[in-house]
Amino acid sequence: MRRILVLGSINIDDVYAVEHIVVAGETISSRSVSHNAGGKGANQAAALAKAGLDVCFAGKMGSDGKWVLDILSSMNVDTGYTIADDSFSTGHAIIQVDDKGQNSIILYAGGNKEFTESDIDNILGNFSENDILLLQNEINLIDYAIREASRKGLYICFNPSPFDSDIRELPLELVDCFFVNELEGAALAEWEAGSGKDICFHDLAMKLCTLYPESSFVLTAGADGAYYAESGKVFHASARECTVRDTTGAGDTFCGYFISARVLGYPIEKALEIANKAASITVSRDGAMESMPVSGEVF
Repeated sequence: MRRILVLGSINIDDVYAVEHIVVAGETISSRSVSHNAGGKGANQAAALAKAGLDVCFAGKMGSDGKWVLDILSSMNVDTGYTIADDSFSTGHAIIQVDDKGQNSIILYAGGNKEFTESDIDNILGNFSENDILLLQNEINLIDYAIREASRKGLYICFNPSPFDSDIRELPLELVDCFFVNELEGAALAEWEAGSGKDICFHDLAMKLCTLYPESSFVLTAGADGAYYAESGKVFHASARECTVRDTTGAGDTFCGYFISARVLGYPIEKALEIANKAASITVSRDGAMESMPVSGEVF
């Protein structure tokens, strides 16, 4: 089976339960606070592992984050490629979760932005042609990682989140599969046809394929479900009804389970349904990694 490497962020998440997301100039009280393992890279590695795949995680962190690695290891994630360095702290996130399950996140990069080219060379040197590399936009040197992974023949998946204008400067033509939500997809396509319910997601998916004809796109669209687009063909799976408690980690769960389903041989439409089901379970629970379902709950 193809090996899977997640090269990405690892964070310590401080999660505050609030009545509503704080606005400028406002001070509010939190009903509770929890300290959780997080980071999009670590979350996606956890989702892949919970879906039943062998997955390697490579991050960069301070010694204060060792307990996060212990959690990943307990989920059978191979953390041996992660670099610990006492000269900086582990990445950190402050997360507000309101009564409707919506969240607001402030990130501090810490070790996530301390990768060197040598670090990436050493990590990628352990993987070979047709292995899968999964990247997000929470670490530095993504451009270098994409180029080197492409040169080695790895299959490159990229989740451009959080989205910023610098993403368009990356060698995106080398990416094999993009994972985007509706806002990231619209930004990547420089879509001007409205937002939210005004977006025609089928047309957006087609536009992305036109801009990057060698790539495939997995587009999550909230209540509108999820889409997969490749070579001018678009597949769709409807969203599942569920009670929303906390949306943190839902996109990471979807990404991990979609990749897992495809690696396990499921067709595109079924993979979308599986990923939707997994994400719907995640949002019905509190937290990120700990809220992700295991394979027996989904497949």
